[in-house]
Amino acid sequence: MWPRKKLDIGWADLAFGVFQVAAAQARPSEPAVVGAGWIPPGEALVSLSVRSGWDLLLSALRLPRGSEIVVSAVTIHDMVRVIEHHGLVPVPVDVTAERLEPIADNLERAITPRTRAILVAHLFGTRVDMAPIIELARQNDLLVFEDCAQAFVGHDYAGHHESDGALFSFGPIKTATALGGAVVRVRDPALRCAMAELQRAYPLQSRWSYCSRLGKYAAFRFLCLPIPYGLLVRCCRALGIDYDHAFSNAAHSFGSADFFAQIRRQPCVPLTRMLQRRIATFEARGRRVLRRRTWRGDQLARAMAAGMVVGDRNRTHSYWVVPMRVANPAEVLSALRSAGFDATARSSLVVVPTPNGPPEDETPLAPWLAETLYLPGCENMPDREWQRLVSILDEVALPVEVRPTGEPAALPGVPVAS
Repeated sequence: MWPRKKLDIGWADLAFGVFQVAAAQARPSEPAVVGAGWIPPGEALVSLSVRSGWDLLLSALRLPRGSEIVVSAVTIHDMVRVIEHHGLVPVPVDVTAERLEPIADNLERAITPRTRAILVAHLFGTRVDMAPIIELARQNDLLVFEDCAQAFVGHDYAGHHESDGALFSFGPIKTATALGGAVVRVRDPALRCAMAELQRAYPLQSRWSYCSRLGKYAAFRFLCLPIPYGLLVRCCRALGIDYDHAFSNAAHSFGSADFFAQIRRQPCVPLTRMLQRRIATFEARGRRVLRRRTWRGDQLARAMAAGMVVGDRNRTHSYWVVPMRVANPAEVLSALRSAGFDATARSSLVVVPTPNGPPEDETPLAPWLAETLYLPGCENMPDREWQRLVSILDEVALPVEVRPTGEPAALPGVPVAS
């Protein structure tokens, strides 16, 4: 069975990580970690995760309690959790399924005298056109930050050059994963220095905890090969285990307990050296995989009816995952899984609730999220298997009728707040 997501890391990288745990080497500087040609000099900060970097950024900004941050309506729950922890109010702006961009009119209406910043999430490997958002922000004296956790493409993008900050994740299921770590680009040197000072007071991540992570994801990488994965799925079914739920939770970096104690740590030396290696080798090794992934995603978008592949009108879609909207999700999931393709309806994304609840006559935000399935990673399949998957979708999948109003169709495992 072809797994829903294969770790983007090789055995040589994992061996390098184990060696770094055992070696007593010095911590590389931030410029050495990010290298030349990506983040502008003096603007990078390495943190334990994007959540850690976002928390550091808000801690250093010290915005007045009750201030509002306009956010993409579809994002990771923990990013909202961090905003609320600092006494701030997230105000969601609806995101289109076609381009995965905030709706411009809604964004302008969301800005109030209490608004202090805008946080834009680049979803599924797409990139939002930041120029009009930055122009609007400057007219209203607002900060602009980009959550690029799902949008790392190497040197091609470091965030818009006029954004105040951008956050890139190298967590377990991300492109060029280091099994943790993040790079935060911050244009304001005083703000970056304040963040670095706060981080220096954090306890250091244990190198042995990173070693256990290497072991965990080495096993995960082996089990995500088609034959072991298929055997594992059969075993789970025989034992009555919901493998879909279990596998979705297996790649989570942080548990719900003591969340802020978990994210408020400095990355250990082995992690920073692994991050340095993964960034440095991406242009030579990862670029080829990225091109193959993008080509296949675009091929699928052309083969399906318009709008079935989420974000199909975004010209920068690199398909970190392959999301599809279908009118018959249960039938499509069953057909794909029976044919050996482990699609899923589960996602860690949520729809951010409006601060005072939606008006009764208002269309729910981002109804397309609850209609979205996620296909197995397309970059690792042989051509014959990929064509077989596309043929099944062409035969079975039905396009969703776009509804201007009404509730989204609920799918198991996709949390939708309203």
